[in-house]
Amino acid sequence: IARRNNPAFLQVANNRREAEAQVRASDAALLPSVTSSFTADYQKAGTQFFQGAQLGASSDIVSSSYRLGVNYFVNGATFLNRSAARASREATEADIDGSSETLRALVTQQYLTVLQAQARAAVQDTLVATARAQLELARARTAVGAGTTLDIRRGEVALGQAEVAALTERNNVEIQKLQLFQQLGVEMARDVQLVTTFAVQQPAFRLDSLIDLARRTNPNLEATRSREHAA
Repeated sequence: IARRNNPAFLQVANNRREAEAQVRASDAALLPSVTSSFTADYQKAGTQFFQGAQLGASSDIVSSSYRLGVNYFVNGATFLNRSAARASREATEADIDGSSETLRALVTQQYLTVLQAQARAAVQDTLVATARAQLELARARTAVGAGTTLDIRRGEVALGQAEVAALTERNNVEIQKLQLFQQLGVEMARDVQLVTTFAVQQPAFRLDSLIDLARRTNPNLEATRSREHAA
């Protein structure tokens, strides 16, 4: 959804059209140029006077001419421009891949942020239930003479604070959902539910292998290499 609607990603992806146009223009430089022209003239029969002399034609005169030319010119720059245009296109494609992966990371991170907010809200709900139970306990102890009114007031304050914290966390869940749909570039649906779960496990990667993989496949690095080749 984000790759179809996110404005920032679409702005980068739109550069593909310009890069393709430059490649087509460099290919067109290898084609010959053709020029053509055509003219026609018509003179009706009759008599006219020019500086005292009588000029005339006994019949109508029709004349025409045409020209067709083919020109072909190439040099070293023609082929170098084709190579540069293709390198620029590869850089653009790498930019698009990099932007796509960045968008993927942003959406995934925001998805996790929503799940974290939901988990915190669930914890706050349990704390509200605990505070309410403590308040009921304080009231019961006061009723049998084992507690004081001050215990009830403390329980009421704790319950109020827990309810405020729970409300804050629930509002934060909605805010984080809105930011997620902002990354997607679409309007948030009502009662949306996030159903993907993430297992927590110890990573088994080696740092040197990750660095080697990044040097070979990182889109931003590939874009820089393509621009270096184009230059």
